[in-house]
Amino acid sequence: MKHTGMGAVALLSCALFVCSCASKQNQTHIKNPTVSTIAESFGDGQKVSAVIVEYAKEIDPDSVTLETYRVEGRKIDAVDFEGKSVKIHLAYENKWDATGGKMPARPKKADGEEKQGDGPRFDDEGTPVDLSASVVQTADIRAKDGTIFKASGEAWTSVSAKELVIEDFEKKSFADAETGITLPYFFYLPEGYSAAEKYPLVFFIPDASADTNIDTATLTQGNGATIWATEAEQAKHSAIVVAVQYPLSMVQKFGALTQDGYQWSVGLTAVDNLLHFVIENYAVDENRIYGTGQSQGCMSNIAISDKHPDLFAAQFLVAGQWNVEEMAAMKDKKLWIVVCEGDEKAYPEMSKAVDLWESLGSKVARGEAMWNPKASADEMKENVSAMLEKDADIRMNVFAGGSHMYTWSIAYNIEGIRDWLFAQSK
Repeated sequence: MKHTGMGAVALLSCALFVCSCASKQNQTHIKNPTVSTIAESFGDGQKVSAVIVEYAKEIDPDSVTLETYRVEGRKIDAVDFEGKSVKIHLAYENKWDATGGKMPARPKKADGEEKQGDGPRFDDEGTPVDLSASVVQTADIRAKDGTIFKASGEAWTSVSAKELVIEDFEKKSFADAETGITLPYFFYLPEGYSAAEKYPLVFFIPDASADTNIDTATLTQGNGATIWATEAEQAKHSAIVVAVQYPLSMVQKFGALTQDGYQWSVGLTAVDNLLHFVIENYAVDENRIYGTGQSQGCMSNIAISDKHPDLFAAQFLVAGQWNVEEMAAMKDKKLWIVVCEGDEKAYPEMSKAVDLWESLGSKVARGEAMWNPKASADEMKENVSAMLEKDADIRMNVFAGGSHMYTWSIAYNIEGIRDWLFAQSK
């Protein structure tokens, strides 16, 4: 009996020890979670939009709040869950808002004087966007089975990144026999693409800040290329999307794609030939070819439209200009022009062009007031609706204040203008 009693005590002690071990195991995690990021291209460039923290067990949503995590340098907007993963949504902040939409001073010349003008600029080498993130779990959280994942002062750094929409584009190259230029470009085909059908074509050309050695710059410098290939946009407007890349090596060898002298360049010939190559080799609806671009890309669009007045069904022209007299060829086009009040070149020159078209009999509409660049989506919808009430083929709107590059951080987010573009047909 005595032996049995001692055995019972031993068994009881063992049970308590096991229980204690289990309790301790439920209070700590064995290894750090895996962290990854999601990146998107916004109007002011590509940036991380969410951080994914994946644990060993499924998390109880009731144990997590917005204060549970801290992401270095970013504000947290929302948190949601999928199985073992916690998705931390980061608040979007337009980088130009911090400067009031104004561009910083340009780099100094060798003589110490600042470069003049309000045009785009690019880093000669190009710096890829940092798509990493560091996250700290600042409070305990609980798994659905009761396991406690303890808070940690340690910052966990992401190990991978998913680039939304960008990954849906295929990088191609076009060997132009006329110029000898091999031009890289990005190509998006709609889901379920069939050569037996006909699709609208959106042809996008970026500003000169994308003329770097970063091979995806035209997709990351803003959202003028990617916005047309998003799931939401393609659900409304299934279309082929082409985004031109004009890398630094071509600038060095053949010169800039566009310049203030408004001469037709060898690069423009290659871009023009690429556009016609796509039209001839894919199922493009030739009555619904749409051109768009900002700064250099806007100038290129105008030059190509001047050369081929019957090519585009409509164009969305952002923060650019061209030789006003030559633009007389576009008097019968369907255009929507957007510039910033603070754009020292595009605003006055495009205003002159609109005056010219009006004098030539074009139906023109200007916004009765400048648009607020920080307007909500509902306010912007009202702005667009007011413009669409006007009987016009050519429309021009001006954002109050701002500067050259600030324009396209906003322009492509305006859903109503995108819808207007797809409504046009030759």
